[in-house]
Amino acid sequence: MVASEPKGHGQHAGMWVFPDASTTSRDLSEKTRSMPQRFTMALMVTGLLFIVGIVGFAARAADDGFDEIAPWGYYMAVFSFVFMISSGAPLVVVAFRFTKSHWRRPISRIGELFSIVCLLNLLMFIPLMFLLPDLANPDGAVEGQLELRRTIWFEGPIGAPHAWDLLGVAFLAITSLAILWTSAMPDMAESRGTATGFRGWVYKRLSSGWYGTPRQWDVQKAGLALLGAFYFMTLIFVHFEISSDYAQSLIPGWKDSIFPVIYSVTALQMSLGAILVVLFIMRRWGGYEGYAGKSVFWSASKVLLGVTLLWIYHMFAFFITFWYGRLEVEQNIIQYLITDTYGIVFLVNALFSFLAPFALLIWNPVRRSDWGPALAGVLVIIGGLAFCIRIFVGAANAAPGHEIYDLFFEHVPAPVYPDIWDVFMVVGGIGAAIFVYLVATKMLPLLSLWEIKEGTLYQKWGRFMKGEYLILGKPE
Repeated sequence: MVASEPKGHGQHAGMWVFPDASTTSRDLSEKTRSMPQRFTMALMVTGLLFIVGIVGFAARAADDGFDEIAPWGYYMAVFSFVFMISSGAPLVVVAFRFTKSHWRRPISRIGELFSIVCLLNLLMFIPLMFLLPDLANPDGAVEGQLELRRTIWFEGPIGAPHAWDLLGVAFLAITSLAILWTSAMPDMAESRGTATGFRGWVYKRLSSGWYGTPRQWDVQKAGLALLGAFYFMTLIFVHFEISSDYAQSLIPGWKDSIFPVIYSVTALQMSLGAILVVLFIMRRWGGYEGYAGKSVFWSASKVLLGVTLLWIYHMFAFFITFWYGRLEVEQNIIQYLITDTYGIVFLVNALFSFLAPFALLIWNPVRRSDWGPALAGVLVIIGGLAFCIRIFVGAANAAPGHEIYDLFFEHVPAPVYPDIWDVFMVVGGIGAAIFVYLVATKMLPLLSLWEIKEGTLYQKWGRFMKGEYLILGKPE
């Protein structure tokens, strides 16, 4: 099935692999149809967690309703956590495809399948529309003017945040699904004659017009480029919306142009980490070691290290701006989100989002392994969860009632700890995302067939003087 790798000069076993194109389709199709015991167990466990999350959501709604946003802080956090990973993963694939990176072929479909999870994002966001406080407070007035909640929609109609935020999340889901469909169409067309059941029905209807003509390949390439560009622009704007409306606007006096950037950088960091974790599981326990060499981890780890450094740079820029300003509201925000109220959560955030992955990824032997970058991926995911809890639980509970409409953050509230329903919602939300992703892997192969086959045409092992080296061709 897979040719053994030659031992080249200065290279390591398992660094590069050379799949056999003649058997790739059959092997990957069999893996997609199979239901190993470990996979079935994971599906059952995550499905149970999904139900637990629904129970927690229903109980919270019955106890507190949707009149106040404060009881829903942990729900906001888990929504943001799932949203950041699933929305950022397609962009990671788009970016590597734009740069024509050869090593990214095994991770393309892994990232694109997170598009299915974006549908879960859309469902989870709908309750948040009813929780966001109005822009104007009808009960309070200052010199005949309505008190306003400080937000980016100061020139827009009162209902603008709810409509535009939902539209942004929906457009992201639609565009990411379009990217997945455009990329997977050749694979579905190749398997539509042999696939059976629901999978066969889907393949025939979504790829009925694909025959692999040169014009169709050109259109597909152009379509992926255009969709990727639109997705990038929309993603950054929607991240700006969510981080502004559901975080900054709920803490009176918090005005910061750096925080939306931190939000996007954290999302990309977690997305790349999640992709590496999935790839490691596939390689170690899924039987995909012949399709994903260690070179994928080595190359991706350099990008992950760079994004980790970007995270600490912007975090320092955020902190030093407020610390140096010395205004009372700025000092209160620092105490609330960083040093005092949620200081322990911030330490967890900083440890797992920067210190631990940085210490791990600076070592070349670790980066060159498959477990090192995957472990760094686990660390940044934990750090991202702490980030979401710190920001969104803090924002939801910072200014209860009409204090949201105050000009300044006048006092530092106490931390809000999770109750049983909060735990149910957080664990259930994460389990639901994993469950949806696992189901998606049984609809489409975890590897992009056409990209893997294309990659075999551009690589070979050659000899130069006294050494053996990997020779890569460029399609353009």
